Amino acid sequence: MLRFPPFNCSCFPRCIAFAIVGWLLTSPASAQGLIWSLPEDGTEIRYEGTYKQVDNREQAGEANLTMDWIRHLTIKSVGKEMADIDGQSVPCRWIELKLITGKPSAAGIDPGPVGTRIYKVLVPENRVIGNTSDAAGIPMSYLPIVKGYKRVGDQQKDPVAIKGKVLHVYPVLTWMRHYKKLVGDSGQSEDPQVGIGPVSATKLTADVQLESRTDRSRHSAEIWRSKDVPFGLAKWTVTIEREKKFNTEDRTEFKPTSKITIEMKAAEVGKNATSELNVP
Repeated sequence: MLRFPPFNCSCFPRCIAFAIVGWLLTSPASAQGLIWSLPEDGTEIRYEGTYKQVDNREQAGEANLTMDWIRHLTIKSVGKEMADIDGQSVPCRWIELKLITGKPSAAGIDPGPVGTRIYKVLVPENRVIGNTSDAAGIPMSYLPIVKGYKRVGDQQKDPVAIKGKVLHVYPVLTWMRHYKKLVGDSGQSEDPQVGIGPVSATKLTADVQLESRTDRSRHSAEIWRSKDVPFGLAKWTVTIEREKKFNTEDRTEFKPTSKITIEMKAAEVGKNATSELNVP
């Protein structure tokens, strides 16, 4: 019975891998914030956007280092399956997420040997509720999975099983968190001007600040949620600003070290999605 708990190339440099490790060490675990609803099985959506990182080098007397990449993220519903959860047979959905980060090329994007990540997870349909908390007001701080698999880079031929029963896509698939609090920007519907044509969306904002003795960060986001878009998101932007100081220094001595800006918007929707991962 299953019970749920209550990169080195010119296109995807090592610095991104270091950034991910750093955030994993200094940030609390976050659940995925990409899936707000489940469309008809076989539906897929592709997002396109940019990833920009500026490393502050003023303290070293050097010019800031700016790095830019493009990103494509595809989310698919690729099958249904019943699973035994807490003694009950529950409908579940296979969801596949593919992220490509790289430089522009004749083929559209060149991810290099480590710039592609694919995750495939079996998600209980009743846990995708489209809110940050359930009917009892308990925060939805994670998305449980029955099982899952992943493949990272082109050097890994076969997918490997995901350890644990929770899907964490922050920060390996998206820098967007599962936010405990989202604030309505205007309360009015608007068209966020995405690539799949006019849609009606509601703009929401989030702001998360974290601080330790040596590190301080601010994570802000703008999210456009829409019932017109498969899986519920039309567009999002995320900004992460990081500061650092020595352990013995006062809080007033925090100095900026980096700023990351990600912008993603829906670019294409399809109806005949198939899986890229062959799993047991």
